[in-house]
Amino acid sequence: MINPDQLPPIHHHLGGHDIAWDDTQGILQIKYVTKDSFTNPRGSVEGGMLCAILDDVMGILSVFHQGSKPAATINMHIDFFKPCQVGEVTAKAWFIKQGSRVLSMESEVWQDDKRIAKCSSAFLVL
Repeated sequence: MINPDQLPPIHHHLGGHDIAWDDTQGILQIKYVTKDSFTNPRGSVEGGMLCAILDDVMGILSVFHQGSKPAATINMHIDFFKPCQVGEVTAKAWFIKQGSRVLSMESEVWQDDKRIAKCSSAFLVL
């Protein structure tokens, strides 16, 4: 498992905790705590903050594939389904394809058993 002290500062800023790896389904799940400072003028969590959460969970998933080799996001496509409220959310990520140079992944953010956003992304292994 990943040592939380080795995770990037953004993970901690986003309130990441309770990292769980489901080896049978190949899904990484992380809980995050969104804050008032993450909100837009309407009071819901800013889409960019949800993008950061989705990127974070996939970045951590890439560590499961590459170990010590870093990987960088090269694209992200995000669909938003519902407004996200301040509080706890759960992010899940899984591989679509694990190439030697490019990792294709998907991730989702859930709140109160409702899907908030979904992301498809590719990471370049450096």
